[in-house]
Amino acid sequence: MSERRVSIAVDEQVTLEGGFNPAASAWGAALALHPHPLYGGSMHNNVVLALVRAALAGGLSALRFNFRGAGRSTGRHEDGVGEQADVLAAAAWLAGQAPGPLVLLGYSFGALVGARAADRTPGLAGGVWVSPPLVLGELPPWPPGAGPLLIITGDRDEFTDVGRLRAYAAAQGARISLKTRAGGDHFWWGGESALNGQIAPFILEISRTFKSGS
Repeated sequence: MSERRVSIAVDEQVTLEGGFNPAASAWGAALALHPHPLYGGSMHNNVVLALVRAALAGGLSALRFNFRGAGRSTGRHEDGVGEQADVLAAAAWLAGQAPGPLVLLGYSFGALVGARAADRTPGLAGGVWVSPPLVLGELPPWPPGAGPLLIITGDRDEFTDVGRLRAYAAAQGARISLKTRAGGDHFWWGGESALNGQIAPFILEISRTFKSGS
């Protein structure tokens, strides 16, 4: 990855530390959202790095950043509420750098925050949630017109419930798909390549739909 360090202002109190990865001939951009910062989550997480690699493989420029209060980002952790403003500010910054459709990619806490900000995120063409932790709250409905959503989780993830995720996907029709990894837990150590192998083709399929205009 050829990454450029960036700073993104959310408001007068909060500035986000990020890393922007431009892709040659990108058809859009991806925003990668990290796990819970109070439990060591940051933009340097193994799954976040896998999300960025999958985005680049799918022809997207990619931005990863630290939520408020994490790493060198200013401000304080706000239990996923203020962090939604971080997502919107990062998406707006990204639209100025890499115009075109946006794909949201979130892992764990980042998936919940992204899901809760999705209905206010312009230009959304799709999303990927990896191991959304339902112990922290339910996923809101995926916005109409936001493109397809892929949810990936391990069937031994102690922070979610595969049955509830299946029900969530089934209730919203064919635009949401759920994939499970046999024996997989919440952390994906050693499973990063498997994630890439599922996410990159999903992003490429979104690109084909976008380029065909359908």
